[in-house]
Amino acid sequence: MRSKSEHLRVSTSRALRASVRGGLAGALRVRVRALREWLRSSLTARVVASICVIGILLVGLVGTIVLHQVNRQLFDRAVSTHLDQYSSASSRAKAQIETANAPAAGQLQQIANELVSSQNNPDGAIVGAALVRSPKQPEATSFEIAEPATESSSRIRTRITADMKKAVADDDAVHWQSIEVQTSAGNKVPGIIVGSRLNLPGAGYYQFYVAYSLESEEYTTGIVTSILTVGASVFLLFVAVSAALIVRLVLRPVHEASRNASILAQGGFDARMEVKGRDELAQLARSFNQMASSLSDQFTQLERMSKVQQEFVSAVSHELRSPVTTIRMAGQLIYDRRTDLPSVLRRSAELQHDQLINLDVMLSDLLEISRYDAGAMTLASTKADLREIADAVVNAQKPLAESNGVEVIVESRGDTHAKVEPRRIERIVRNLVVNALEHAEGKPVRVLVVGGESAVAVEVSDRGIGLSEEQAAHVFDRFWRADTARVRKSGGTGLGLTIAREDAMLHGGRLVCAGEIGVGSTFLLSVPREVGEQYTNPLTLRVAAAEEVWGGAVVVAGPTPEAADAGEAEEKKNIDGRAGEATEGENHE
Repeated sequence: MRSKSEHLRVSTSRALRASVRGGLAGALRVRVRALREWLRSSLTARVVASICVIGILLVGLVGTIVLHQVNRQLFDRAVSTHLDQYSSASSRAKAQIETANAPAAGQLQQIANELVSSQNNPDGAIVGAALVRSPKQPEATSFEIAEPATESSSRIRTRITADMKKAVADDDAVHWQSIEVQTSAGNKVPGIIVGSRLNLPGAGYYQFYVAYSLESEEYTTGIVTSILTVGASVFLLFVAVSAALIVRLVLRPVHEASRNASILAQGGFDARMEVKGRDELAQLARSFNQMASSLSDQFTQLERMSKVQQEFVSAVSHELRSPVTTIRMAGQLIYDRRTDLPSVLRRSAELQHDQLINLDVMLSDLLEISRYDAGAMTLASTKADLREIADAVVNAQKPLAESNGVEVIVESRGDTHAKVEPRRIERIVRNLVVNALEHAEGKPVRVLVVGGESAVAVEVSDRGIGLSEEQAAHVFDRFWRADTARVRKSGGTGLGLTIAREDAMLHGGRLVCAGEIGVGSTFLLSVPREVGEQYTNPLTLRVAAAEEVWGGAVVVAGPTPEAADAGEAEEKKNIDGRAGEATEGENHE
């Protein structure tokens, strides 16, 4: 029985071996993965590797064929030579027996011993010989001679196969077979054994075998193999280097085109390729230069048209500000005295008042966009609590939430203070909350404010109709609407989210969104604690976060007249404030 310490040592040893194997396998996987990535990222590497693989296969095939032919020729020549040597020795033995003219047993024994001993040359190709009595005799013999016993003959007898003995016993032809012989140095090398039948007068038939070594032929084969290996290695190295140089030379224009394309993508429309010659690569360079010139011309034209459009919008907005303000004031007076008007005129006064408010908001948004386009926006930042801003926005939108039957959940985590311009952050959150309320389909809306180490994030999510991937890509475009047939209950110009994103970028932050049709949508605002600083977003953008249940301040909509009146007054106050801000911006400009 093994002791506990022995079991522990065995278990530890197995664990160490398994750990080493796992480490080696992991390192091998890392190397293979790195090689695969290198081949995927480099066209030159793939081409050179392909050429090398083809070269290795071709050289291996040709080398194998050549080596096989060399070995075959050497072997056939060696067999032919040794067969001639054997035939010469056998003929001399037969001549010596015939010369003896009815030799006696002793004389035949001496001839047999001399024949076997003469075929033993350890330094040459002859390994040894053996004389074996044939199992088939034609008739009774007068006497038998002893089989010569030498060290080599004993080894040779053990190498003779039964088929070889049978073939030699059946006729007087010369037969041979391949064997493995041992040299004087103890090495095992290929060889052959040759045999035929001898008729000794009075003694009957004997089988005469001689073993020959093919050591010199094997040595020659080794030299040829070494030469072919070295030559193939040098050839493959030359092919690899040549392929790398040629591929690099051929792909240089392609690399240049790739580099210039990257410059074009970054706005460098003056990037051009050098045209050399009239081949396909030169045609590539000319086509690239034509494309770059065309892109440059089109971009210049679009830039000029965009500038004209921006100037037009800015000029029209400024020119319309004064008459619209006058009309707004006159309309407000009529609206304030609407109770003195007949019922038909009273309804017209109310509609006029609402549309004048929408027109004023649209002009304010257009002026704001014009300032962003002109790069004239400045930030009046101060330290503020984004949770308080979110609470104020949600309270201001109670009437809209109640009319839509939507529950709004507000939650915060961490320090939610940051250096921002409260007016712009309030405008961003208001746009996000209003959009969520309008598309929530009566399901909860969640506003989550989270403070991180270097930033504060505001997440507004709903479980409503949601957004598709394509819609999410265009949701911040100017005047874009996901569903043009959908009726807005809170007005709007189609510029709210565009301005919201610009406000976020002005703080050095981001405004992004994600959604899924039938699941919901999420908008995520993130701003650094200090304007323009690098930050890490404390929240990850995800779809339909409103599905989770959160605590915190919960605002539940209720259809009360007091809440509706308070919301209308608050909305009017906000619109009047925006009109005043736009007028103030116009005066500064």
